[in-house]
Amino acid sequence: MKTLVISLLALVFISTISQAQDCLGMTFKTGMNFELTHFNGKEKPIGKILYQVKDVHKEGGSTVMDITALFEDDKGKQRPPYTIHYTCTGSELIADMSGMMQAMQNGGMKDMEMKLKTNKLAYPSKLSVGQKLSDGQMEVEMSSGGGGPMANMSMTMANRQVESKEPITTPAGTFDTYKISSDVNFENKVMGIPIRNTMKIITYRTENQLFDIKSESYNKNGKLMGYSLLTKTN
Repeated sequence: MKTLVISLLALVFISTISQAQDCLGMTFKTGMNFELTHFNGKEKPIGKILYQVKDVHKEGGSTVMDITALFEDDKGKQRPPYTIHYTCTGSELIADMSGMMQAMQNGGMKDMEMKLKTNKLAYPSKLSVGQKLSDGQMEVEMSSGGGGPMANMSMTMANRQVESKEPITTPAGTFDTYKISSDVNFENKVMGIPIRNTMKIITYRTENQLFDIKSESYNKNGKLMGYSLLTKTN
């Protein structure tokens, strides 16, 4: 009987460890849900993304979260879900930017084969006003029909800096956030011909949430193109 009780306790302990991990002051647990609502430049809701943590596990000394993302437009129509990954090393949180690539495949590039070559956007364990953050990078190679590369897409988030600290209120609550600005540079090479574009991103982030509380996108002329808000979290 004593052996059975010990075995059951061990199973409970192992199950708890596999489903919840603490890192950078956050608890990552299977089943956690987040909702980010997207608005256009005129503040009209245009859709939302529903995130759910499907798995939390250890890889070496890091905690890795497998998260499914489901886009739903303003009429309730859903696109096929895709998976992204977040990695917590203990000193930084590394966000997965491949959701952009997968959204393109689901949206209008289903026949394209995409190979992710670079994918990293890191946040340090502690943020402070005036702090400069490392560049974020994503590079994708696209091909069709098993042939050679047809196009390359790269995105760099440069000049990332913590500008200020301010409270942000959303339907999910009020958060003390750090305002982070970055310059985003896009380059698409199609048959060797480069097409470039730039924009500015302002994000509002707190140290105890996985996703940005608010994110604003501006074109090169400084006009607001749209923004997202964290509207639900458990």
